[in-house]
Amino acid sequence: MPPYVVLARKWRPAQFSDIVGQSHIVRTLINSIHTERIHQAYLFTGSRGIGKTSIARIFAKVIRCEFLKKENETLSSCDECSNCKEITAGNSVDVMEIDGASNNGVEAIREIRENAKYMPSTGSRKIYILDEVHMLTTAAFNALLKTLEEPPSHVIFIFATTEPHKIPATILSRCQRFDYRRVTVGQIQSRLFEIAEKEGIQLEAGSASLIARSAGGSMRDALSLLDQVIAFSGSQISLPSVRESIGLIEGQTLIEILSAVFKKLPLKALQFIEESYQQGHDLRVLTRSLIEFLHGTLLIKIGSPRSATLELSEEEWRELDSLSSLRSIEEMEMIFQVLHQGLEWIARSPQPKIVLDILLIKCATADTLIHIDSISSNTPDTPTSMPGLPMLQPALTDLVPEASIKTWEGFIQQVRKSRPLLASMLEHSSGTEFPNINENSPNKSMVIYFSPQEKYFSEQLQSRIYQEQLNQLSRDYFETSIRVQIELKNRGESFASKKEREKNERIDSIKEKAENHPIILEAKSLFGGELSPIDIQEKHHANI
Repeated sequence: MPPYVVLARKWRPAQFSDIVGQSHIVRTLINSIHTERIHQAYLFTGSRGIGKTSIARIFAKVIRCEFLKKENETLSSCDECSNCKEITAGNSVDVMEIDGASNNGVEAIREIRENAKYMPSTGSRKIYILDEVHMLTTAAFNALLKTLEEPPSHVIFIFATTEPHKIPATILSRCQRFDYRRVTVGQIQSRLFEIAEKEGIQLEAGSASLIARSAGGSMRDALSLLDQVIAFSGSQISLPSVRESIGLIEGQTLIEILSAVFKKLPLKALQFIEESYQQGHDLRVLTRSLIEFLHGTLLIKIGSPRSATLELSEEEWRELDSLSSLRSIEEMEMIFQVLHQGLEWIARSPQPKIVLDILLIKCATADTLIHIDSISSNTPDTPTSMPGLPMLQPALTDLVPEASIKTWEGFIQQVRKSRPLLASMLEHSSGTEFPNINENSPNKSMVIYFSPQEKYFSEQLQSRIYQEQLNQLSRDYFETSIRVQIELKNRGESFASKKEREKNERIDSIKEKAENHPIILEAKSLFGGELSPIDIQEKHHANI
């Protein structure tokens, strides 16, 4: 009996026409071959399992194929010649795949440089595919740079990475960069139906949708999940079998957990977690699903159209709509950050349930957020009346900077109007180099620094979508074109830390003034006893 070949390998794309979700890249590469404008260095970036290495192999086959097929605007390798077979088998001497994670030293790159000088054994092109290229050491990148500056005419480099921001700018500037898109739920679903039919598997529509959603935009992950479901349920795949085999959670359970967190009922949230745990659900999947539902709630909160990637029922959308009124945007963002950062802890921990329990307790019991810019350092001497002891009301100020003065705080406030989550991320920066909008240079730039402890925010903001948002928002704020750069360097106290510190200082000041208010002192002298704890409420009142 021949060994079983997993679906992700068996149905790995072999031609450009097999590629799902990357038509913009396929078209560009095909056109470059048609017009004989093949670059000498390419950079393929994007998340895992979306086709970076597969397209690199197909590109190599098409370039070196002896009997290339041209049909209309497409190109196909013959898959029969020796070049195609060797590339497919991974043993071609002229197309070398190198893992940057395990060959990341300077010696490995020097060996590539030496070999690159020699002509290919057959054909006119020698191709190097370096996967996970961001793992190279600084010395290795420096060694590679010399070859990229003056590459032999017969050599093509294809670099693949999930973390392009870790690649030096000197390397990036010498590459044609292609940003791969996550494969959509619909695209994954169509491919799953196609493969299931060829495999003789009966796949329900709802099952395909659930697998596609769980894949997180990765076609490879979707096929691995399909393999897992087939092993569990055989050739008849139903919705319950998918949920049971890969540990997916019912939407109503996720809503109940979020509801308990939003209503500050930690025991109820932990009860649902315990039930899911006893049913054998994967807690990483549960946490990712909670983040997705929280994302949907945030979209509703800011009035955004429903996300097509969240394929929820009408009832589930209505439930999320109801939940959105229970918490502020800032509180939802805090819960998102806790869950998102905790996802890695859950994956690494030998006791993931304990980690998730503590994360949810933190989310459900966190104090109501109080904006520092709505609490004044001055409190009035005149108390407002209420039954029993009086209530002191601090004066409020708006603290909004004048429109003519451009400040970092002002920029964040401007961003918060349309991109509240982005504003919260910017608040964790450790400093900025602010642009001089009065200078004549056309290349004005703003550098935003993040300390190493805030590496997560730095990585997120260097993504293409956030870079586009930042450049547009800075252009709107400064009324001129501004280039935004993100750097990992500690430049001092972050705005978020400063806000938290100043908030605590002002609250302490309010409490101190309340405790020493003449009416309070007079009441204590008349009736004795101790003053109960002062609570700063959400409406910015100090309750006594």
